[in-house]
Amino acid sequence: MIEYKTEDGKFICTFSGRIDTAAAMELENDMLDNIQRAGIPVVFDFSDLDYVASAFLRICVKVARIAGPTKVKVINASKDILHVFTMTGFDKLMDMDHEEGH
Repeated sequence: MIEYKTEDGKFICTFSGRIDTAAAMELENDMLDNIQRAGIPVVFDFSDLDYVASAFLRICVKVARIAGPTKVKVINASKDILHVFTMTGFDKLMDMDHEEGH
């Protein structure tokens, strides 16, 4: 569901599958702790992510607060997920990489 790695001075969170409400609640504390501990710019890689529930969007707000002015960068999002982030205004909260979306 989520894997972490540090690469080129960035903390990369790679998501896979579906993040429904139950899954979001399950990963929230661990994800927030890891991001806060890393203390470097955060990248969300959505290349293998199929679905996000609104509970995950709530977590994204918390992550954006932790990241501060550096913003969280989202890469490799599907058109559907990009649409959800744009429709909800999260494209202003996070740096959405539209070129890498599939």
